[in-house]
Amino acid sequence: MIPKNATYLVLFLCCIAYLLGMFLVPLMDIDAAQYASISREMLQRKSYLQVFDLGKDYLDKPPMLFWLSALSMKVFGIYDWAYRLPSFLFSILAIYSTFRLSLLFYKKEIAILSALVLASCQALFLINHDVRTDTMLMGWVIFSLLQLAEWYTTKSWLNFLLGFLAIAGGMMTKGPIALMVPAFAFVPHFILRREWKQLFRIEYIAGLVIIGLTLLPMSWGLYQQYDLHPGKLINNLPIKSGLRFYYWTQSFGRFTGENY
Repeated sequence: MIPKNATYLVLFLCCIAYLLGMFLVPLMDIDAAQYASISREMLQRKSYLQVFDLGKDYLDKPPMLFWLSALSMKVFGIYDWAYRLPSFLFSILAIYSTFRLSLLFYKKEIAILSALVLASCQALFLINHDVRTDTMLMGWVIFSLLQLAEWYTTKSWLNFLLGFLAIAGGMMTKGPIALMVPAFAFVPHFILRREWKQLFRIEYIAGLVIIGLTLLPMSWGLYQQYDLHPGKLINNLPIKSGLRFYYWTQSFGRFTGENY
C-alpha cells in the first residue's frame, strides 16, 4: 500500500521542479530557442499553415508545437514560459494517462508507481525545460493508447474518437511515429492473447478517415508552400514535395538515406 501523502508529496515536488524550470531557466540553444522563435514569428505573421523561420521556409518539424505555443503567446504574451506552457500541460496529460492506462491492466499500486516513475524521470524534467516536439508527442501518444485501450474494453465511440484524434495530433507534432507506436503496442498484444478479430476490425477504416480529415489543414499548408513550388532549397537541398517530406522522408528517410 502506497501512502497517499507520499504520492502527493512526490507529485508536488515534481511540479515545483517543472515550474521553476519553466519560469527561471532561459531557453536553451539550439532547438528550443529556434522553435520559440518560429512560434513567435507564426503569431506575428499570422501564417498558421505555412511555417517560416526568420523569414525563410521551414521544413523540419510539423506545426503542432508552433500552433499551440503561438496560441499561448497570444494569450499570455511573448515569454519563455508561455512557449513552454503547452508542453508542460501535455506532460501532465502524459502522467495522468499513464496512471489510467496502467489501472486498466494492473492494480492501483502499480498504476501509481507508473505515474510517479514518469513524473520523476530526469528526461521529463529536461524536455520540460529544453522544450522540443518530444514532450507534446509523449502526451498525445500515451493519451491515444489510453483511449484506444478503453475503447477495446468499453466499446465507447467517444474513446474511439479521442484515440484517433490523439494519433492525428501526434502526427501533427512529429509525424507518422504517432501512428506507429500504438500499432506496435496493440498488434503484439493481440497476437500474444490470440485475439485475432481485434487485428481486422472494420472500425479501423473510420479511424483512418478521422486521422486523414484532421491532417487536412496541415497537408494543405504543405501543398501550398512546397508542392505548388517544387525545387525550393531547404538546407541547400531541393524539395520536390512537402507532403512526401512529412509523411515519409522526415521519419523513414533516416533509414533510406534521404534525410541525412
